[in-house]
Amino acid sequence: MPLDSARLREAVKRAVDKYMGSPYVKVGVSNRHVHVSQEDLDTLFGKGHALTPIKNLLPGQYACDETVTIRGCKGRLERARILGPVRKETQVEISLTDSFTLGEIVPVNESGNLTGAASVVIENPENGVWIERACAIAALRHVHLSLGFAAKYGLRDKQTVSLIFEGRRPLRFGGVLLRVSSEFTDEIHIDTDEANAGGIVNGDWGKIIV
Repeated sequence: MPLDSARLREAVKRAVDKYMGSPYVKVGVSNRHVHVSQEDLDTLFGKGHALTPIKNLLPGQYACDETVTIRGCKGRLERARILGPVRKETQVEISLTDSFTLGEIVPVNESGNLTGAASVVIENPENGVWIERACAIAALRHVHLSLGFAAKYGLRDKQTVSLIFEGRRPLRFGGVLLRVSSEFTDEIHIDTDEANAGGIVNGDWGKIIV
C-alpha cells in the first residue's frame, strides 16, 4: 500500500533524525484566532457561558465551537475561532495580511504581550453583542518544545534560533523564539503568511539552527 504524503514526510523525518540527530520539529500553521477572558466571554455569550471544545491542540489547549467577528477601522474578519481555556486577558492573534484587511497596525509580539496592541471590536454575530479591546497582535514565530527534546539538543527557554524549511519554496526564518516547558509537545507555530511564503502546510518539518 503506497504511503500518503503526510506519512511519507513522517517517515523521512524519522530517518533523518535517527541517523543524523538533527533537531527537526513538526509544523502547526496558526490561523487567526481569539483568546478571551472569562469576563469578556460572559459579555459576548452570556453570563456563565462555558467554551465548547471541538479539537485538542497543545496539551490543555483546544479549539472551540464559538467564533466571533473581528472589526477594524476599514474591514472585518468573520468566523475567527476562540481557543480555550479562558485567559486572564483577551487577545486577538492575526497575520499581517489580516491587519491590512482590518486597516489596523499591529505589533509582532510574543503571545501574551499586548504592548502596543491595536484596538479592535470583537463581536458575537449571533446576538450582535460586541466589545472593544486593545488586544490585536501578530504572534512572534515560535517553537514549543518538551523538556526532553530541549535537553537532547542543548536548547533553552526564551532562546532565539533560526528555522530552515526545505520544500517547494525553501527558506530560512530568523528570530524564532523557543518556549520550553514540561507541559509542551514539540511543535513549530507560524502564521498563514509565513506558511504561504514557503509553501508550508500542517505536518511539515522545520529544522532548528542555533
